[in-house]
Amino acid sequence: MAANIITWAIIRYITARGRRDLKDLLGNCARANEKSREFLLKLVNDNKNTEYGKKYHFDEIKTIEDYKRLVPLSGFDDYAPYIERMVKNGERGLITAYPIVQYAETSGSVGVPKKIPVTQPAMDIYTKYTITRVMALADRWNLEHKGSRLPIGRGFNQLEIVDRTLDDGTPLGNISGSAAKRYRSIFPYYLTSPIPVLYPKGYLPMTYLKARYLLADRDATFMFSVFMPNLVDLMYYIQRNWETLVGDIRSGGFDESVDIDAETRAELAKVTKPDPARADELEKIFREGFDSPIIPRLWPQMSFICTIGTGGFAAYTRIMREFSGDIPIDFSIYGASEALMAACTGIEDPEFALLVDSCFFEFIPADAPDSCTDTLNIDQLEVGKEYELILTNLSGFYRYRIKDVIKVLGYEGESPKITFAYRKSQLLDLSGDKITESMMDEAIRRTGEELGVILIDYCVYPNKEVSPPRYEFLIEPEKQLDPSKCGEYLQILEKHLGDVNPVYKECRDTTEIGEPKLYLQQLQTHALWRDVKVIKGTSLNQVKPVRVLDTPMKQKFFYALLEE
Repeated sequence: MAANIITWAIIRYITARGRRDLKDLLGNCARANEKSREFLLKLVNDNKNTEYGKKYHFDEIKTIEDYKRLVPLSGFDDYAPYIERMVKNGERGLITAYPIVQYAETSGSVGVPKKIPVTQPAMDIYTKYTITRVMALADRWNLEHKGSRLPIGRGFNQLEIVDRTLDDGTPLGNISGSAAKRYRSIFPYYLTSPIPVLYPKGYLPMTYLKARYLLADRDATFMFSVFMPNLVDLMYYIQRNWETLVGDIRSGGFDESVDIDAETRAELAKVTKPDPARADELEKIFREGFDSPIIPRLWPQMSFICTIGTGGFAAYTRIMREFSGDIPIDFSIYGASEALMAACTGIEDPEFALLVDSCFFEFIPADAPDSCTDTLNIDQLEVGKEYELILTNLSGFYRYRIKDVIKVLGYEGESPKITFAYRKSQLLDLSGDKITESMMDEAIRRTGEELGVILIDYCVYPNKEVSPPRYEFLIEPEKQLDPSKCGEYLQILEKHLGDVNPVYKECRDTTEIGEPKLYLQQLQTHALWRDVKVIKGTSLNQVKPVRVLDTPMKQKFFYALLEE
């Protein structure tokens, strides 16, 4: 009973805090132009005595125009020497005057992992618009659609919190895990995973452990993960391994085939009891099958799912809905190691409102020449157009080209509502065709619809070793397709790719681009890639989809897992 009261108090507190944070978000959106200017001028004033601020005369900046005139556009290489001095020598006041509480390590998807400084104000933004925001939105959804407050119960969080530090003790790792650390004391009452699973001391079979404790909690009320593919992987794991999981819930122990060290087993034994009644309930549900959504049957109080499931993850969202039915989804945030840039303002709303208290934003039209350095402000954008995003963040990056391209979908007050379009470094371009990730996503989606199957993932190899150069498409379907019909599948894909990118069709008609090839990947290929990355030390929160086979390692891995 005491635990239930504590859980009730925690849920209600986080929800109330979230309502205040959501009010701030919407208030900032309503006055985004003014708030954006205020944010920038305060930031440059606070940092005018840093080495970077002195170099670019921050003390002379009184307007946005002054800022653009005095401070150049930048990339990571402009900050790397400063960051090296900060990491190796402990120097401060170089690029930011704010206290550095962590270094975020990038996923290294397009190169060697980089260390990105994270200041306390930046960390506060991550906490404000992730954990609390979604609880307020979910509570509001429940009131509007069910006439009652959000149910009281613990939830599932797929975050991983690994305690790594630099030599001086500064934490090093992914931001999502670190932002959650301040809630450690409430985790036993708030989350289904016990502390030894949330804070592993070494290698653990995390998918097994997280699934086991989630299944054991009949009253779980939410599911959270950074990326939708991770939740889909979890549900597929449960589908394949439910008998082992149910058996362990029944006995209160752990199957001998599960690799858990003795110390962790002993710690878990203290918080794990046999539950035959729950095991019987689960077994009955699983034996009824997966033909209808199983999540509402496993957890009757499940009220929302929070994860990034738009853009390149949309196929995984369609798969997840086969498990979750009509449980609402919050599409969470749009961010990177450099900054949290935008957040959803409603459940089941896949559009993100820019956060003007997190960054000062500038924009370059996506179709502008590469040499273009003239930027637009948030009040100069057109709905339906795509723009390269330029950030000034809270952690010492100024007019930073993050290499993301966004599309403006509308406005929340004065703040643009956007979606991620593509990353400039992931652009496919063999002959001026410039195929973006969003174009490929759409062509793959349409192809799957015509074939009557969800194409859950894909990657592309731009083969420049042949003449004329060609694309090689590697596609993973949700269920088995006939490899002998790859020629037919390719014709359908080419038709849709030509529709979304007419320049590609022109290049094919003129043979500037050669006839492509299409291969079917074995089922679970991309899930295996994620597993391998995690085993090698990458946080699950940072494993992003592979779209372009731009390294020999990626080529070797994915070509080795094709259907015969």
